[in-house]
Amino acid sequence: MTTRRKSLLGTILRSFIIPGTIAILTGLFVVYSLIKSEYDEILDIGLTSKANLLLSLAETAANTNGSSDTLDLSALLAFEEKTIGQDERTIYWILDAAGNVIGRSSLADTLLMPTTPLEGLNTTNDHRIAVLRADDDPILTVIVAEPMLERNEAIRDVVIGVLAGFLLLGLLIAASAYLAVRRSVQKIEALSENIAEKNEHNLSPIERKNSFTEIEPAIDTLDKLLERLNATLAAERAFATNAAHELRTPVAICLAHVQRLKSMLEDQTTSKKVLEIELGLKRLARLIERVLEMSRAKSGLGSRAVEADINLVISVMLNELRNREPSNEKLIVKYPTGVWLSRVDPDALGIILNNLFDNMLKHEFGDGPNVVDASVPGRVTISNDCEPLEPHELEEIRNRFVRKAPLSTGYGLGLSIVQELCKQSQCAFEIYSPQSGKSRGFTAILTFPSSTK
Repeated sequence: MTTRRKSLLGTILRSFIIPGTIAILTGLFVVYSLIKSEYDEILDIGLTSKANLLLSLAETAANTNGSSDTLDLSALLAFEEKTIGQDERTIYWILDAAGNVIGRSSLADTLLMPTTPLEGLNTTNDHRIAVLRADDDPILTVIVAEPMLERNEAIRDVVIGVLAGFLLLGLLIAASAYLAVRRSVQKIEALSENIAEKNEHNLSPIERKNSFTEIEPAIDTLDKLLERLNATLAAERAFATNAAHELRTPVAICLAHVQRLKSMLEDQTTSKKVLEIELGLKRLARLIERVLEMSRAKSGLGSRAVEADINLVISVMLNELRNREPSNEKLIVKYPTGVWLSRVDPDALGIILNNLFDNMLKHEFGDGPNVVDASVPGRVTISNDCEPLEPHELEEIRNRFVRKAPLSTGYGLGLSIVQELCKQSQCAFEIYSPQSGKSRGFTAILTFPSSTK
């Protein structure tokens, strides 16, 4: 079971969203509580003031008229008819000592009046009600009510405005945070790509332009590791190269002495033994040559920065192949035409083609001719007649020291060297068996990268 990898950008944004949402909800609750408390207090003061004013006027009117049977104070709040809607106007009742209604506003509905009015402030039937009672004669009670609609609308509008402000502020902060985090993530991605480019051919120090102070220690550790690895690989390659190079001279000298000795011997038995020594030295010389090629391949020989016409190199290699096998019946060669610009290193191309040609000549077991076709621009096809290979055998021969024929004079290094150099030079290398349209044979197709201009 594979664990889904977490995104740094997503993780940071989630860490912003959750606390931000909690902060907005908490802020809304605090603002709602404070606004409701303060706004209710202000409106309650206004409502109580209206009740006190109505009570004073009612007492004055009752004392003036000498009777409190009926009181008409409707003109007192007539201004509300011009300023506010009907469902938001103040209503009132004036009661005598017996609880009878002796005065009321035009919109005062008996159903809205509390049955047992308690002195003070309370909320009933979606109305905020203030009840005041006169202590002196005549004993009057004033009930003033205001609809809660205005209060609720005001508080709702304030909360919506605050929420809109929070959301706008949150969006601005989120956008700023996203851009800042995105820039940081892009730097980290660029740093990761630079680290991913490191391989056995590129162990240069990591670029610091995309690093942060917090990850500098990790980059320092990686640079030290790359430096030690580079030194180790360089020492290994130098040893292999130097050892192979130093062995070439003594092996060549030994081979020359053995060949001279063979020419001087007349005894057939001894000559055969010397011939075996000669063949062994030749195999050793070929092994040394392959080790040198492998060392050069591991050093990153595959490509270069300057483009060149590789058809010239291919033609030279084909001429050498023709010298090795001059018979047109055994070898069909098709030369390249025109110009093919590529960044494949000429030395690497020579090593690739030489190994493929050797492989072709060593494994020809049939009556059909060997064919090297370079007539298609940017492609070389190499075919030889042999028994068909099974799919698993095609995979196996790509590995080092694997040979199709146990008695072959090769060492199983040729195709691995070809693959290494093709990988470095971005050449496509494909092998097939049997040949297309046939029941036997082997085909290797080498496709070169084209010019980038």
